This record gives sequence, structure tokens and C-alpha cells, in this order.
Amino acid sequence: MKLSVFTVAAPDMTPEELCEAAAAAGITGLEWRCKDTPDEVRKERPSFWGNNQCTISPDAAEEEINRFRGAAASHNRQAIAVTPYLNCGDVEGTEQVMRLAKRLDASMVRVGVPTYDRSRPYGELFVQATNYLREVERLALDFGIKALVETHHVTIAPSASLAHRLVAPFNPDAIGVLYDPGNMVHEGFENYRMGMELLGPYLAHVHVKNAGWQSSSPGETADHLKPVDWKSGWAPIANGVVPWKQVLTDLKAVGYDGWFGVEDFSGTFDTRTMLRTYAHQMKLWMEEIQ
Repeated sequence: MKLSVFTVAAPDMTPEELCEAAAAAGITGLEWRCKDTPDEVRKERPSFWGNNQCTISPDAAEEEINRFRGAAASHNRQAIAVTPYLNCGDVEGTEQVMRLAKRLDASMVRVGVPTYDRSRPYGELFVQATNYLREVERLALDFGIKALVETHHVTIAPSASLAHRLVAPFNPDAIGVLYDPGNMVHEGFENYRMGMELLGPYLAHVHVKNAGWQSSSPGETADHLKPVDWKSGWAPIANGVVPWKQVLTDLKAVGYDGWFGVEDFSGTFDTRTMLRTYAHQMKLWMEEIQ
């Protein structure tokens, strides 16, 4: 089993600290968060999507690239992905991140998918996305980097089937799917194994996190004629809606042998404890399904 960490989940650690903690937990792979961090944001407290100290800039200079490479090398960790926040259609930005991934010896890059917010029809967004992925496919083959479309809520690829529809016209050696059951709690749930079987050779990577749903009025006596508002939120990996032992069983059944990347957003543990807990849980579950 190949364990990795998406560094968005380690906002309070420097690259050096993260690599040391990953090594101590038995996590081999690194998925570097990639985004510009404005100076004013750097003054804030560390946070997942704000002042994340384990983030590399898309236009990183030689010194910054060498720092991230050195952090991985000094603890014998492997960079497997660079994970940016690309907009669908940004071919220039995609090429820039692929060049960066190549410099960091990473083999995967997450690419842009249109947001779906009811302001534009799905068909129009699908055409935009496939036109972009046609250019991404070319870049991916040129750079030897696999482009990943993530199953993500509030996009046109929230489920395995919709992600498959998007990537199916393209070479699976160039474009694959980042399968994220935690995101599918918010939107996009389908039978896990069915989705994996549909994805077939496009199943390229898996993210490990969890989430759940809660009523806006917990504990109140139900009025069965009044609609209840429900809200989804992050949960510890073992405690959310996703039955991870079943998901791992299904992944084994379809022959998945890729990476499992943690991105626990629950805030239940400090970062070091989260990494150790993740590695321990995954190993226990995999032993149980042998």
C-alpha cells in the first residue's frame, strides 16, 4: 500500500517539517499544494486554504524548487504530484505547473474543471472542459505527466460517472481521475465499486478523507410537515459517511495499486497525530481485508 499526503492538510508545517513527520508516520508520497500566497495572507494564522506553509508557488524560482526537492530528498520521500487550483481553459497555467512538476520529479498534476452553479448550462461547460482537456492531453504526453480530473462537488465532475464522461475521449496514459469519496459525500455519491469499474484505466489516484451530514436543528423535536435543512461538513477519516474499509475492499477488487493520499480537514488531530493516525488506520484496514 502506497500512502501519500496532500500538503493542503498540513498548513502549519514547513516542507522540511512535513517531510520529517511523513517519514516518522511511514508515509512515502508527497502531493505538494501549489498556489501563490499573497504577503498579507502570510501574516494570518496557518490554515488549509489560506496561509498554508507547505505550499509551493506555480512560478517558484530555483531556490524555492531546490528547497522542496531537498526537503523530500533529506527524508527519502517521493514527490508524486503537484496539486494546483487551475481554472478550466488555462492552458498556459497548466503548462507552467507541468514544468514545475517535472522539476520536482512528480508524475501527476490536478487540472481545472468548470464549476457548476446553475449560471451556465452543463452542456456548454462540458464543451469548454473537453476543449481544454484536448490541450491538456497534448501537454501531458509531451511532459510525461498524468493530468488528473478530481471528483469534486460543485463542479461538472462530482461523481465517478460524470468524471468518466469527461475523460473518456482521451488517452488514459495522459488523463485520469482522482477518485475522492470524501468529496462525494457532499455531492456525487454512487456505488463505489460500480464507479471504479466504470473508470477502469482512468482510475489514477485516490484521496482519503471523510465527511458527514447534520441537521441545522439537531436535538429539536421533528415537525414532519416542515422541511429540514441539512449541512455537510468534514469528519475524521474513520467517523464520516464514507465506509473506508468497504472502499478499500472495492479498490482491491478492481485491482487498484496506486497511491492513497490523505487530506483530513476535520481538525480533530494536530498534524503529526493526524498523519500517524491515518497511516495506522489504513494499515489496519488493509490487513483486515486481506
